[in-house]
Amino acid sequence: MTLTGPGGVGKTSLAAAMATTLERAFKGGTWFVELGAQRSSDTIAETVATNLGLSAVPTMDAEEQLRRHVAGRSMLLVLDNCEHVLPGCRRLVSTLLAASGELRVLTTSREPLRIRDERVIVVRPLPVPPQERDVTLGELREYPAVAMLEARAKAVNDQFEITEHETSAVAKLVARLDGMPLAIELAAARLRSLPVKELLDRINDRFALLNRGDPTATPHHRSLDALVRWSYDLCSRDEQLLWARLAAFSGSPDLAAIQAVGGFPPLEGAGLLDALDGLVSKSILLPELTRGVMRYRLLETLRDFALERARGSEDFVHARSAHVEYYRAWTTHTARSFFGPGQADAIQRVESDFSNLELAFNGLSRDPGRSRDMLELASSLRFYWITGHLREGRRWLERALAVDTAESVERGNALWVAAAVMAMHGELPRAQGFLREADEIARSTKDPRLAAHTATWRGQTALTAGDLEAAQEALEAAYRGHTELSDTEGQLTTLFLLGMVKSALGDHQGASDACREVVRHSESLGETWVRSYALWVLAFDAWTRQSLDVASELAKQSLELKHDFRDDLGTAFVINLMAGIALDNRDPERAAELLGVVAALWTLLDTGLKAFGPVLASRYGAIERAVRDRLGESAFQRIHETGRRLEPGRRMSLALGSADPAPEDRAGAVAESDLLTRREREVASLLAEGLSNRAIAAKLVLSPRTVEVHVEHILRKLGFRSRTEAGVWAAQALGGEG
Repeated sequence: MTLTGPGGVGKTSLAAAMATTLERAFKGGTWFVELGAQRSSDTIAETVATNLGLSAVPTMDAEEQLRRHVAGRSMLLVLDNCEHVLPGCRRLVSTLLAASGELRVLTTSREPLRIRDERVIVVRPLPVPPQERDVTLGELREYPAVAMLEARAKAVNDQFEITEHETSAVAKLVARLDGMPLAIELAAARLRSLPVKELLDRINDRFALLNRGDPTATPHHRSLDALVRWSYDLCSRDEQLLWARLAAFSGSPDLAAIQAVGGFPPLEGAGLLDALDGLVSKSILLPELTRGVMRYRLLETLRDFALERARGSEDFVHARSAHVEYYRAWTTHTARSFFGPGQADAIQRVESDFSNLELAFNGLSRDPGRSRDMLELASSLRFYWITGHLREGRRWLERALAVDTAESVERGNALWVAAAVMAMHGELPRAQGFLREADEIARSTKDPRLAAHTATWRGQTALTAGDLEAAQEALEAAYRGHTELSDTEGQLTTLFLLGMVKSALGDHQGASDACREVVRHSESLGETWVRSYALWVLAFDAWTRQSLDVASELAKQSLELKHDFRDDLGTAFVINLMAGIALDNRDPERAAELLGVVAALWTLLDTGLKAFGPVLASRYGAIERAVRDRLGESAFQRIHETGRRLEPGRRMSLALGSADPAPEDRAGAVAESDLLTRREREVASLLAEGLSNRAIAAKLVLSPRTVEVHVEHILRKLGFRSRTEAGVWAAQALGGEG
């Protein structure tokens, strides 16, 4: 068996632990041989024989001596750090295994031995906390990377303790260290004298900072720089060159991106594929299968090392330029061909490659001659922004528009996309201002496509403002323009918005005709994104006419399509409608739980119903008021909170009915205090009074650490992120208890 993985990932520690655990299983014992200091493959057998306590025999070479020694013996031989002497290790291990059926060999290497019957186990970095959301102190400590940091830091500083105020900094620190045990060990040594936040601020210079390791370790494990240099020196010239070019990426690119960015003379074609395979074999690149696509992850530590060596070189400048051009061209092509099959895959790829897209965007911003490309890149990601990334979209578009203020079609397109994002973010006046400028550019450039798209979003902002007649006029004009240009994106988007306006005006047949045409056209194209919105409008219109069975079926069809997109915005619209349908079907408990899901989505999106105008706000707002009245405020809040805290997968299951809880289950959900022990309820009641852990400890005659554990259990059981949330819940649910 061979344990492979990047340097510093913990292969040696894992092998040593396995050897200790398995010692009693082998009558001949377990033997650990460190090969890090070995300089030649030719003397491996001599080194192993010496470590096994065998005396040299003048008439017999060491390999034959070992072969005779292991024959018939039940023993475990561990060979550590084989990567730089692979030929000798391959030869010796093959010989010894052939000599004894009871011998077991465990090797550690950044590259497999590639011998018969070898089993390769890839040792990966320790899991780190998610970076996209906050975690509680209790959750944080459950991540192995954090647990290791805390344990090692306490070993050098017995006063060290992670506090609630440091959770975010600790999560970021272990993520920046890639979850690599050696890097964490070196960082923990610095926590003897530096607070966590200051160490995080300095981590950009990681090779200078993390340079004081265990003086008893092998030389290449005493500092981060020595470790990575050891890996670099083991690579061929082509592998070193590709490693440097891969530093142009961020995250995990796929093969097509690597070939486009890194495949130029003197490394291209089969040579590039060989170098890529070599880097994977040596654990420099970690392959990851994502939705059926193989991606290649270069750890941030290894990327920083390559950047330091490559920055400023002509070859790296070429790779950077190729990176920018590849992602700009890919994004533009994706936007133009979006309305057809593979939309969900396109959105997923944007999600997977977002860090590279941002890197390309930043590269364009540094080139004054490419400001229009910057505008085009920002506007080409409009589908990604609208599915639930409004904040990022706003930031990108504002930045691009500030860089290039000259009148151009590219600026006009960025303006109407920015208007759409701003309107959905609740900034209607700014959106209307952007559209006025886009209209002026469309007139001066005489660009009919720009004019039609600007009219579409002028109609949408009129709908948001509650001016239904103006919205209908703008959308009908826009639809004529898109039809003349055979612009599928414009036709489908405009028509579903027109359906919404007609429904609000009471023209139910007109709404049905418009949205049915969207469904028909999108089905012929294999398109699903706008179709999901058209189905939502059809469901909404059926609900307003109290055709509840029809509305329910159409809403489910819409939500099933949105599930593949992770379209949080559209999902909020549909689930809110489902809450209204549940209410009208005399199920206010289900309605309250669905409204909790919607509340969580609006928080995630950083927007709310008011941003979408009086048509939706009045109808959907009435649903919540009616549910509150039916259930009473206390019951509503408890059931609503249950829905709000559901995991994303559970939200969808609840809405689609596959996890629809029975009434008795909801009753259990209401009585959340039953999840807590008597002591935890006492602690929760004191949290409601605003007491600190120390004050609670004094009042209950407990240690502060015991109180901290109780608080962590309360947060985990009830799904809260902070003690403040738990205190608010306790004040409502427990009243005067305790």
